[in-house]
Amino acid sequence: MSFMRSLKFIQQCYVKHPLISNMATVSFLYASGDISQQTIKGVDKYNWANTGRITLLTGSLFGPFYTAWYPFLERVFPGRSARAVLKKIACDQGIAGGILLMVFYVGLSVLERKENVFEEAKQKWPKTFLTGCVFWPTVQSVNFFYVPTYLRTVYVACWSFLWTNILCYLKSTPADDLKDKLHVPESIASLGGMTVNKEKEQ
Repeated sequence: MSFMRSLKFIQQCYVKHPLISNMATVSFLYASGDISQQTIKGVDKYNWANTGRITLLTGSLFGPFYTAWYPFLERVFPGRSARAVLKKIACDQGIAGGILLMVFYVGLSVLERKENVFEEAKQKWPKTFLTGCVFWPTVQSVNFFYVPTYLRTVYVACWSFLWTNILCYLKSTPADDLKDKLHVPESIASLGGMTVNKEKEQ
């Protein structure tokens, strides 16, 4: 099978079977991002259980969500005008971004069988959300201006490889260490239940 025929076949998979194709792509790229983050950290032994949890969570929830989300945004804010794109970016980051980050932390805590499944989300959601506000708007501006609707989940999933490295770093770093490395205003931190250590700031 030639390269062009292979490319056309893959394209048809996303057109005819978007849900399955997106679930497979999202789970693969998030898993790759987790493995990449562990490699960068130089771990002695890979945590395959953690990779499996991330693969299960993102493939089963993120893939279907984005499959429905991007066509929905296109119906609500049709076209590629600057105004329409800005509205899509605002909704994507303000609504989808915030919800999926909460699902990420709470969902993994459930799979890890933690006693308090909301604790990590309370501590890390504000920091992660602010990081996403820096990372995703530029990525999504290209997405909404130039990428066809049926390929937007794939485009986002590709960038999610890098984003997963950031997420896995934030998730594996203790909340107290994150407060030292990245400054979060006290007013924002309080929304997520974080307690800013005044002594460390002085």
